[in-house]
Amino acid sequence: MTKRAKRQVSDGAAQAVIAGVATGAGAALGGPAGALVGAVAAPALSTGLKLLSEKVARNRQDRSSEVLLLAAGALGVKEEELVGALLRDERLLELAGRVILSAQDISLEAKRRALALTLAAAVDDPSPARLDVMELVHSALSSIDAPHIRFMHAISDAEPLPELPEQPIHGQSYGMSVDHVSKKDPGLTEGASAILQKLLSLGLVESSSNGITFGDRYKPYALSRLGFRLLSFLRDP
Repeated sequence: MTKRAKRQVSDGAAQAVIAGVATGAGAALGGPAGALVGAVAAPALSTGLKLLSEKVARNRQDRSSEVLLLAAGALGVKEEELVGALLRDERLLELAGRVILSAQDISLEAKRRALALTLAAAVDDPSPARLDVMELVHSALSSIDAPHIRFMHAISDAEPLPELPEQPIHGQSYGMSVDHVSKKDPGLTEGASAILQKLLSLGLVESSSNGITFGDRYKPYALSRLGFRLLSFLRDP
């Protein structure tokens, strides 16, 4: 099958999934792209704007198709098989619709790949508990940008607090402070505190202070289990 034919098949599959969750054409082309495409109907549309709107729409469609192709590849199945599995399970279908629509607006390739792996993981094990986690991963991926990912990479070496019933080892250093992260990646210095608050709100980072009070910039943090899961998808080649 040629590259063009594969893209056409993938486009059709993406449209089938989106139709399955009743998103409608307006949702599929919402946001800035929707505004551009809507402008095509204007009577005095310039040639430049028409070309731009078509390019934006094509990019969005390609990104959605790419996610399905990557998810099928991760599962080792044909795309038609993946779509069939999605259409047979309402919760998988709902997650797939969200993933596809999110992918349209994501220019960062690593995030689109991580979204595909999130969908693949859900299809591989569609148990309610697994789906709940993958929905959290999807939500977090849709909310973070490159600086948040850099922060997560920088802090990923920090030792998290042991989980109960284990106890912290006396003298062992757990977590990493915002200042320490900034030293590892100086480009994050100005926005480090804001980035940390976003990651904390998404449950991707957690305190490792073991109840000890510190100033905000000196309090140690580490990736949560959800954070490690998300980062593993981002790192997967």
